Amino acid sequence: MAVETELKLRIAPEQLARLKRHSLLGKHQITRPATRRLYNIYYDTPKLELHKSAMALRLRRVGRQWLQTLKGGGSVKAGLHQRNEWEMPVSRAALDFSSPQVAEWEKYLPPTLRKKLQPVFVTDFSRTSRMLDWQGAQIELCMDHGEVHTEQHGTPICELELELKSGEPGRLFELALALLEIVPFELEPVSKAEQGYRLLTGYADKPVKGVVPDIAKRATLAEALQTLIWSCLLHLQANLRGAMTQR
Repeated sequence: MAVETELKLRIAPEQLARLKRHSLLGKHQITRPATRRLYNIYYDTPKLELHKSAMALRLRRVGRQWLQTLKGGGSVKAGLHQRNEWEMPVSRAALDFSSPQVAEWEKYLPPTLRKKLQPVFVTDFSRTSRMLDWQGAQIELCMDHGEVHTEQHGTPICELELELKSGEPGRLFELALALLEIVPFELEPVSKAEQGYRLLTGYADKPVKGVVPDIAKRATLAEALQTLIWSCLLHLQANLRGAMTQR
């Protein structure tokens, strides 16, 4: 199991094209940019039991290779996504639970649940990625452009992802601030998988209600205040896109 730490940023297509040409990226890159198409099929049960458990299961095609990935747990704060991730190669475009590696998935995907899994939506996008050295941190900068779609609906993807490979998480925000001097963008608290689920349930264009934050009984006043502030910020971010596009 690995822990994925990344900062997601929503950006307009024309600004993404502008950023690709900027000299800042060439100055800090340690690998040249490479573009590939990522086609992902997400699976869940008819009652969306994985989603309700904050889990996501997908098959990803990269060239001729298929990867099976389970993600879950973790947190999202100010656009910074941290999630547990289990990934393994499979031989074809079908879920495969025969590998010994899957034993680690047992408590998240018991056999009774696996039997009910079915495709629920697809994300299909082009990704241009390069590795950057930013103040001693190794950060993969990904530029994603494509679509999330169910059988009935679709929504565009246009994002930057800054994934921490080594170093302090704070470097992600420092790099984001440097990029913000070049092009405008917004923090993206919603993952591509969550966008798919919102399309699937007809929730994509509806206001997101606030929730009562879970404050630990033994939390200090400072910890409780921090929890409340994060909750308010996430509520604001979740509704920002709808508020800005409302006619």
